[in-house]
Amino acid sequence: MSNVVKFPSLCIGIGCSAGGLEPVCEFFQHFREKTGAAFVVIPHLSADYPSRFSHILQRFTEMPVHRVTDTVKLQPDNVYVLVEGMMMIVEDHILRVRKRYSREIINKSIDLFFISMAKCYAENAVGIILSGMGTDGIEGIKAIEDRHGLVLVQDPETTEFNILPLTAINRDDPHVVLPPPEIAKFLQRYLKTDKRMI
Repeated sequence: MSNVVKFPSLCIGIGCSAGGLEPVCEFFQHFREKTGAAFVVIPHLSADYPSRFSHILQRFTEMPVHRVTDTVKLQPDNVYVLVEGMMMIVEDHILRVRKRYSREIINKSIDLFFISMAKCYAENAVGIILSGMGTDGIEGIKAIEDRHGLVLVQDPETTEFNILPLTAINRDDPHVVLPPPEIAKFLQRYLKTDKRMI
């Protein structure tokens, strides 16, 4: 039996805030293929009570869904969800979490993770921005593009809260702007071809 550890070939980060649960579920409902990628979902969650985000999401995908509460190695074709009151980065294919500091009044969890993902995965990093308010994630998608990764943004017309996607479109130049089901379909086609064609 081989003892070789298989790391994900790509890391796909999904950032969202207000109104983000539904588009995340739509995305995974239409992402049916095994690709060898790891998926990391960074939602803005209230720190006042335990979130059921990961439990609800599990209904929409056959991939294992994990609440990330401690250090964990990324595995291909698994979904990892940041929990309430925490911040997370990825280093050497390992997710590392810490408590969100009281001074971090503005939630920058998407930026923090996306920037670390860009450093770790470079051109094999994919950043997805879905429904939300604010500007968290804008610095992160810039870091991904600077390292030749892929950036996809939900069509603002299909969001419940469109400020975050609109800001991503206006301040950056995402590769694709589509509704969540079409983002999933596009990404599956993209992963089958030469990623550097885009």
